[in-house]
Amino acid sequence: MNERKTEINDIFKQYISPSKFNEYMPVSEYNDKISRNQALEDLSVLRYLMENRYCGWEYFENNGIVWETCFKKIESFIISQSDTYISDFCKTIHEAFDVGIVDNHLSFCSPATGRLSYSKQYSAYFADFKVEQKAGIFYAAESKCPNIANGDIIDAGNNLYPTLYNKYLVGLRSFDPVSEMTVSVNGKPSSVSLHRCKAIKKTDFQDICLHHDIKSGIDILRSNCCDYVGNITEKTDFEELGKQFREKKVVVLNFISNDGGYNRITREFIKGLNGYSHCREYSIKLKSPVTEGRSCNRRWETLSEAKPYDYSKAKYNGKLIMLVNGGTASAGESAILYAKSCKDFILIGENTMGCNTFGNVASYELTNSHIGCRIPNTVNLCADSDDCIEGHGFTPDYWVDSDDVESEVIKWIQRTFSSNTTNKRI
Repeated sequence: MNERKTEINDIFKQYISPSKFNEYMPVSEYNDKISRNQALEDLSVLRYLMENRYCGWEYFENNGIVWETCFKKIESFIISQSDTYISDFCKTIHEAFDVGIVDNHLSFCSPATGRLSYSKQYSAYFADFKVEQKAGIFYAAESKCPNIANGDIIDAGNNLYPTLYNKYLVGLRSFDPVSEMTVSVNGKPSSVSLHRCKAIKKTDFQDICLHHDIKSGIDILRSNCCDYVGNITEKTDFEELGKQFREKKVVVLNFISNDGGYNRITREFIKGLNGYSHCREYSIKLKSPVTEGRSCNRRWETLSEAKPYDYSKAKYNGKLIMLVNGGTASAGESAILYAKSCKDFILIGENTMGCNTFGNVASYELTNSHIGCRIPNTVNLCADSDDCIEGHGFTPDYWVDSDDVESEVIKWIQRTFSSNTTNKRI
């Protein structure tokens, strides 16, 4: 018997330690289900929160969603159960509302399900060749497609996306993955393979906020969030940081995969750089007993009007270039509107996430199930209604189908703005 015990201990020797006495401390086990009445109580709270905190309530109702039907579906599920598993309850809430909502901020979560959102993105999918126009005709260039040769005449209709160097990418945008499309090659239809725009690749996995670097003589400020991290704190004077670059011919803001945070950071940086910073968008906020913490009218309050940019106040005479991708969201997208305060602004990369229409998120939990509810209460609309549609995002001036957008843009800047050596400051 002892030999058998020794053998077992040898098998598990990396997993066990000698026996030792420990004091008992009471801890609570997670309760993974609630009663029918508790679930119905939570449903009542959920309805109250959605009616009084969700800024998309009227919009989606006006666009075909019948909220009463959604809540009836949840209620029917609860009534059909004697006890309700919290994970199933959370999934049912999500599924009941997932009937047309596109909102990259609204979400629900439980320990077993994780975050369940309504995040949708109208992403770009490109073929492995470009086209260039000569005398009104488009010819294939830089082709890596087996059935497309450089010089072939291409007709892709309106599915052309401008890139650097006066060429175009060929592709489609879709909420669902797309693997191929048909184009005309030398007058005959041909199917070509598509891939997700490579600019979506995330390159940094630690928070970086306006870190300055000089690459090939070009001033680049890297920011993958709009939070206070590293040497930058809430007390840092971002205006002073911006002023340091006022005389630069070119400044690059690399906001690839910038997932948002505080608008203040970019707003004040642009003010320092440009002497003027403005976010041209309409903004309204839903106020209610939930937001005010007291009984009051449910009402809408205007926060801002989309006043035109006043470029007579813009002092920066250089070129401001911002790099973005599908991971650029929320305050990362508001940053684009502030950057447009500069007279000469270029947006490069791929379309942003489109996570700015519904904002100012607050978190709540349902009383019995403790399901988390992240609900926005502010609507933001650009002056140009085609800018930053939820899920569509901002469209870049130039698309880059590369997993290293910054390097591609550095090479382009060198060729476009400087004929001297790469080490000279631009």
